[in-house]
Order: sequence, then C-alpha cells, then structure tokens
Amino acid sequence: MTKPYPRIRQYDNDGHLDLREGLVLCFFMRRPHNEISQAVMRALDIYLNAVGPEKLGWTLEPESDDDPYEEGVETVMRPLDSAQWASVRDKIRDPISCLLQLEEHENQVGGFHVEYHGIQRTTLELPTWSQAASALSFWLPTEYLEEKGPSQVRDMAVAMARELPINSGYVSLAFNYLFRFRDVVRAVHENCFRYPGLDVHDLSDASMELGTRVRGAYWLNFYGQPLLGQLGGAEGLRQQLDSPQVSVEELGEGKVLVALGKEPTIGEVEQKGELHPYRALARVLEPFLHQQKPDWFSFSLEQLRHWERRFMT
Repeated sequence: MTKPYPRIRQYDNDGHLDLREGLVLCFFMRRPHNEISQAVMRALDIYLNAVGPEKLGWTLEPESDDDPYEEGVETVMRPLDSAQWASVRDKIRDPISCLLQLEEHENQVGGFHVEYHGIQRTTLELPTWSQAASALSFWLPTEYLEEKGPSQVRDMAVAMARELPINSGYVSLAFNYLFRFRDVVRAVHENCFRYPGLDVHDLSDASMELGTRVRGAYWLNFYGQPLLGQLGGAEGLRQQLDSPQVSVEELGEGKVLVALGKEPTIGEVEQKGELHPYRALARVLEPFLHQQKPDWFSFSLEQLRHWERRFMT
C-alpha cells in the first residue's frame, strides 16, 4: 500500500459527485480507427482483467442510429449487461470509426472510466483535421493506486503501450470529471496551481488537436515515432535526463517509457524538490509541446500559459 493522497471532491446540490482526483492513462495515435481497433480491444481487456469488468456499469449511447459524431445527437446511459458488452465490442470492431464511453456510475463521476475516440481515415486526411489523433483513456481511482501500489499501475500502462501503436501517451494523477460544469471549473482553478502534478485533461479536445505533439511532463511518459526520433531516441533522452529519479526503458518497436520516480506526485508547491525530474523533462519537451486554444477550461490566456509551463518556471 502506498501513501495516501489528498482527496479533491466536488459535489452538486443533489449530492452527486461531479469531480474527483484520480489517475488517468492516455494514449494518442495518429492513425485511423480501422488500423488500431484490435489493439484498442486488447488494451481494454488489459484494463478489465486488472480492475474487473464489474467496475464499469454503464455505457453512453446515442438514443438513435444517428452518427454519434454529429453535433446535437441525443445520448442516453444504458446499463452494461451482457448484451451491451457485446455491443461495445461490436462498436470497437466497426471498420470505419468508434466513439466509446464506459462509466462506473449512471449519474455521477466514478473512479473507473473508459473513453475512446477512433477517427475514420477520411477525416484524418482533411486539412482541418491535420492535428487530429485517435485517443484512448482509462481512469483509476486514487484508492486503487494506494491499495495496489504504483508498480501495478505501471505494469498495466506498459502492457497497454506495448499493444498500441502510440505516438505518445502518459499516466498521471488528474482531475477527473465528466462535464465542465461551473463548479467543476471553479474547483479545478482553485486546486491546479497548488497541485501541479494533477493533470487537467479533456480527451475530446486532445483528439482533435494534439497530433504527434505532447501535453507535458507526467509520472509515466510514453513516446513513439516521430517524436522519439526528434528527442534523440532512448539514448538521447538518457543523456538529457541524467538523474537517479528518472528511468528510460525501451519498449520495442520504436517506443520508450520515461518514468519520473517510482510513484506519481501531486507536486504540492510547498515541496518543490519532488518536481525536479518534471522540470527537467518539461525543458526537453518544450519545442514539442502542444498549446491549448485561448479560454480552454475557462482559463485566461495568462493562466493557461502559466499552467502549460508550470514545470518550467
């Protein structure tokens, strides 16, 4: 059992949980869904085998057969019984595209969550989608990390990264939420600069804009091509990140894992020493960082740039 982490929870007026701290595992692949669907299925199975399929009870589905990517399509939560699980797997096998969201609870944010945006080939070829990428994420509650330990989380993430044809990926403590309600945004703003080790993320935004760039420095960082070559390969990263707190592990097929310590950190500003590896990696990544559009997550431009460069100041 690892050390306990601070609890950050935001409830609505009816007592439903809107935001909680947790872990996020994200992987980005600038490839069409039809090329990666089998790998996505294997990554999902790795997650389910680790946490148990009973941890996911609901799936977000369109109410009709309309294209789920169309704006304004109504959605509904359906219980994940055996028929719905079969439907989920059929959806991943779709030869064109896939939009998937699996939840622990019906009406509040949970500790377990799966989300996948598998983009069709014709979309990736459009000039307006030149920085799009298929994106896959998994959540774990903080309690899972504390009970199972960071090595089990790391093993899960490495197993996924070996299966997926990633351009990049990461594992981090994070603010996990389902909707950007006003109180959710306020809670993030109140805590993110105090705890810079907690990621502020949105898979949908990242899928549309990230391309082959990266969002920042995290506890576990996965790099594939072309970024790995631009960073000087595994050996180049070892030379630039020469620290006993940093490890660079080659995963084969042009992929590496850069781990910043044995466990994730919230990065509390009063304890600056634990952030030294994050600062070192952030400086190496600076030329390849993605910049969010102004007003992302209701940050002012100054706040947003401060957040994106929080490990470089």
